[in-house]
Amino acid sequence: MEPLPGIRIRRLGLVGMERSYDVDFTADQRVRNLSVIAGAFSSGKTAVLEFIAYGLGAKRHRRHQEVLRRVRSCLLEVELCGEPHVIERSVGEPSKVAFVRRRTLDSTTVSRAESRTIDPLGAQESLSSLLLSHCKLAGVQLREAPTNRESRTDPLS
Repeated sequence: MEPLPGIRIRRLGLVGMERSYDVDFTADQRVRNLSVIAGAFSSGKTAVLEFIAYGLGAKRHRRHQEVLRRVRSCLLEVELCGEPHVIERSVGEPSKVAFVRRRTLDSTTVSRAESRTIDPLGAQESLSSLLLSHCKLAGVQLREAPTNRESRTDPLS
């Protein structure tokens, strides 16, 4: 059976100088159908979601001083069409490139990193193009004004 297209979040790793932080969205090595992020006020729930978005290509993350003092890189383990990949971006000044490796966060084997730009979004070598291709949405054109047939189109990004 061929794996379903799409992106599934497996783990988020934040790597620091003194320690690392890990949020696991799997159960018995399989991605859960639903994960709930819960915790006390100011415990980092929103930061988890923001770093997931950053790993998937958001232009920036919030610059909380307590995070910037402790975290150097964001590692997002995802399944792309059923295959594990790790997307890595530096933390601090928003990075303009992401490094994608076919592996898991726990893998000890070193795999070649594929460099993917963040901008421009629709570029063939961009992270968004890679992710859209795994969702079977590569090349989709959207009208700027959906109800106007003469409207310009832009690629989904």
